[in-house]
Order: sequence, then C-alpha cells, then structure tokens
Amino acid sequence: PMTRVAELMAGGIDLVTELSPDNVALLRDDARFRVQEQTGPHLWFLILNTREGPCRDRRVRQALNYAVDKQALVEHVLQGTATVAAGPVPAAFDWAHDAGLRPYAHDPARARSLLRQAGYEGGLTLRLLTPTSGSGMLAPVRMAAAIQGDLAKVGIAVTIETYEWNTYLAKVNRGLAGQADMAEMAWMTNDPDTLPYLALRSGALPAQGGFNSGYYESPRVDALIERARASVDRAERARLYRELHRAVHEDAPWLFVASWRQNAVATRALRGFALEPSFFLLLHSAYKRQ
Repeated sequence: PMTRVAELMAGGIDLVTELSPDNVALLRDDARFRVQEQTGPHLWFLILNTREGPCRDRRVRQALNYAVDKQALVEHVLQGTATVAAGPVPAAFDWAHDAGLRPYAHDPARARSLLRQAGYEGGLTLRLLTPTSGSGMLAPVRMAAAIQGDLAKVGIAVTIETYEWNTYLAKVNRGLAGQADMAEMAWMTNDPDTLPYLALRSGALPAQGGFNSGYYESPRVDALIERARASVDRAERARLYRELHRAVHEDAPWLFVASWRQNAVATRALRGFALEPSFFLLLHSAYKRQ
C-alpha cells in the first residue's frame, strides 16, 4: 500500500484503490487528488464458536455484540472508511437488506446483564484469532485490540493470537473447535445469498467443505436460505432475506461490526471514473486529460 501511495504522489500512476484509513485521511486534504468512497456489499465480523465454550450460549453472543462500540471503531480506528453493520445482509443490497433492523447498540449494562443471566457474573476469558492483514480485512490487529478493550470493560478478558494471512485462513477454515472462541473474517459478495449459503448454513460446516467455521446451525435459517435461493421472484427473495437478516441478528452467531467503504484516489487528470456499489471497477469511460 505505501508503494502505491508513493507512486501516486510522485505522478507515476493516476489511480489507486483500497488504501488504509490513514492514507485516505491524508489524501482527502490534498488538492492534487480526488478521493471517492462507496459502501459496498462487504461485511467485517467476528465468527463465534457456537459449538463449544461460552459462545454456545446465545446470551453470551448477544452480550459480545452489545459490549463492542462499533461506531467508535468506525470513527476512530477506521477513520470513517466503513459503516456499522447490523447483520449478514450488507446494506448495499438495498432491495434485500432490512433497513429497519438497527445494529446492536453499544450497551455495556445490557451486556453485563446478559452475562450474569448466562452464569458469567465473575467474568470469562475468550481466545480471538486475528490475521496481520488479508483480503477485505479492516485494520485487523488494531480492530482486535479495540474490541479487546471494549470487552474488558464488561468482564471479558480476550487473548489475541495473530497469524500471517495464509496460516490464518488455514486455521479458521478448518473450524474453531479446539482452537478459539472468536476469529475475524471479511467477505465481499455480489448477491445476498452468497455469505449465508457459504458461511451460515448447517450444510456448510468445515468438515463438509464449507466456511461455517463457527458451526452455527439453525433449521429456520437453513430453510430461509434454501427458499430464497430457489425463488425467481425478486420481491419474494427480498422478503426472505429480510427475515433471514432478522433471524441471524437475533441469534448472533457473529459479532457484526462494519461494512467497508471502498475507496479510490485519482489524480485530477483522471476523468470519467466512478466507484460502483458492486465494487466492480468500471474503466470503459475513464480517460486522462493531458
């Protein structure tokens, strides 16, 4: 990323994408460049181990969601380069996203109450796997540290284990059993079906070649996924995805955090280019003014 920024500022290239929050903030104030941002079909979240350990209890999973101040993460760690997420259907799919479903509020008192109900009044310790970098990841180490701090305030001690991206993927994709309670993950998709089908369906467990690394199993969610992917009626699909969104939000198999705002920075000479909500880079109308 720093090489891309150096080349851009030296005039060697005219367009860069996917810069860090720090670099976006720096270049926003530089009159030589135009910064574009677009919230797309992206979700950054923590997979929770629903098979073993404290996260088997839905009250603990909901407590985690209440304990983390996602708005502060978006504003301070990510410097405004993301929006807070409410569930598994990113808001970019405006036809299928349930806009009336609000993200979990930052409510430490509610988190502590749920932990007491679950029998963890004296606190608990969780292990979090974190990559040092990776595809679609949002400052993963800094985000992990901030989440660790928020959870400590409600009596949850978090041990962070960091790994290089390929090592990390190999660990997470074989499932969290015997390894950890939580793991960071990010997906970018082009349909609201993709992420639930590959990562929430009970038929997508690691042993079956899927990416449901937290072993979440819900007959209701399975049925909604199958019905939605079989329907050719867009309105019917939208209704089913909204119901799916609400069901997964309530069950909280993940700690829902944020959807990334894709960024692109171009020199003033580059014209005719705009970011798309699909995250596709469409360059057929772009040209450089001499």
